[in-house]
Amino acid sequence: MNTTFRNHAAALSVATLVGLAGAAITGGSALAATNSPADSGSGSGSEVSVAVDAHSDGYPTNASGYADALVKAWGVGSDTEVREYATPGVVKALSKHGDEHASQWDRIAADGAGKSSSVVYKNKVTGELLIFGVNNEAATHGLHPAVHHIQFKDRTESSH
Repeated sequence: MNTTFRNHAAALSVATLVGLAGAAITGGSALAATNSPADSGSGSGSEVSVAVDAHSDGYPTNASGYADALVKAWGVGSDTEVREYATPGVVKALSKHGDEHASQWDRIAADGAGKSSSVVYKNKVTGELLIFGVNNEAATHGLHPAVHHIQFKDRTESSH
């Protein structure tokens, strides 16, 4: 197993655990601040807002903003927007998963360094976790699609 994969796996595990603890304490929201490098483009505001923190073309300026916009688009059934924010593999995985409870995801963690950020959501109904990998450069520069990886994790699965 190469070092990069181990580093990403370790960062994702930490982000997931920290996020779950934070959500349990604060009841986190998809618009909640995370004070993560994944939010570095969002300024000092207490809320990540896709409408405020956007390029002139209306797209988000950071990894968590892109992931939030994708979750919102998926939640309202906007296939066009989902395809703008996510790679074909991510779109296919979302479609395969189905959209029952798609509007019930809260962002609980965001962690980014280097080329990619991990943004983690928890479903308020099922307890399932949704983890997106977002290309930081694409998100920062408004390049589409920026969300390149997806993983669904049942709440009963243990972290490795």
